[in-house]
Formats: sequence, structure tokens, C-alpha cells
Amino acid sequence: MFGFLSKKGKKENCLKAAANGTVVPMAEASDETFASCMLGNGVVIHPTDGMTTAPCDGEITVFMEDSKHAVGLKTEYGFDLLIHIGIDTVSLEGQGFKSFIKLGQKVKAGDKLIQFDKELIESKGLCADVIVIVLDSPDLMPIEYVTGIQAVAGETVVAKF
Repeated sequence: MFGFLSKKGKKENCLKAAANGTVVPMAEASDETFASCMLGNGVVIHPTDGMTTAPCDGEITVFMEDSKHAVGLKTEYGFDLLIHIGIDTVSLEGQGFKSFIKLGQKVKAGDKLIQFDKELIESKGLCADVIVIVLDSPDLMPIEYVTGIQAVAGETVVAKF
């Protein structure tokens, strides 16, 4: 009778993996700026391929159009994410990257964001890790990160709140 009070169908507050691969804590990032959580906490994904996807519904608020190595997302939950592909990959000036997004675009969890050539990045001696940072904010709710797992992009939960 009071079906509207049921928890059935209630959307889970979470972030899904932004790439296929092994999920590790931010402290294991190979760059000290990320590892120190200077920008915020999150997860690092050692990718098995070269595709990034939206970890949740939101809007593209930042996009490095020339280098295509990073994207900012205002989440449906009100906080901001930075998805950063690789370490020092800005030096490739977009070589090996393909974008499926534009600034201001609305995305759904699992939508393609940026494709990258993992082998090219690694052949240049660079790290191809996908770093998902929940940017620090004074009103950020507590977040539990799920690490030490193999993730499927757009499906595996890597953060709960």
C-alpha cells in the first residue's frame, strides 16, 4: 500500500570505476602530488586497456582539449571529480588520446569520456594510471573507497557515501 516508502529502486550513492583494471588507494599513486591527496582523495586504477568512462552522472566542467589527459566532472551529488590519465602525459600534447566529450556536456555513469593509447604512453616511459580524485570541499560527505579489486569500467563500485 505504501510502496513509495520502500527502499526498492533507491539509487545507491557511489562512484563506479572510470577504467578497467586494478584499483589501489590514492596513497599508491606514482606521483607525490596525487599520493599526498593534496587535491583530494580517491582511487588509482592500473588500467588493462585504454578507455575511461564517467563514474557517475554529471556535467563536464573542465576538459583539457589540447592534451586530452584530464577531465573535470560536477557530479550529480554536488561534488567535483578530476579524472587524470597518466603521469606527465600532458607532454604528449594529445598524441594517443581521443575524446568523446565536450565542455558543458551532461554524461551518465558508464559513458565514454576519453580513449588513450596505453602502449604508446608506456613506450614513452610514462605511467598510464587513471587517477580519480574527489576534489576537496568543506561540505564533502565521508566517502569509503573500495580498493584492492579488479574493476570493470562503469560497473564496479569504487567509492560509497
